[in-house]
Amino acid sequence: MTTPTASRWLLTFPGPQGCHGKQESVLVEHHGARGPTGHPLYSNAGRTVQVEITENGVAYLLSSGDLPMPDTPVHAQPLP
Repeated sequence: MTTPTASRWLLTFPGPQGCHGKQESVLVEHHGARGPTGHPLYSNAGRTVQVEITENGVAYLLSSGDLPMPDTPVHAQPLP
């Protein structure tokens, strides 16, 4: 797995289950805060989408703003 050394990540939200629906993507950045379990906390510009990303690159979505909370995991891709 990738270690979360990146300060920016691209989150991809899956489309509706059982169909080939449109996927949404959101750019999140680290603002120096830590999440509830002590891992870096990342958020979008409006801070409506918040995700905690572990040292193994596992993303735990805490809030999704106006996007529906997915039933399946969110994909997180580190950005340079």
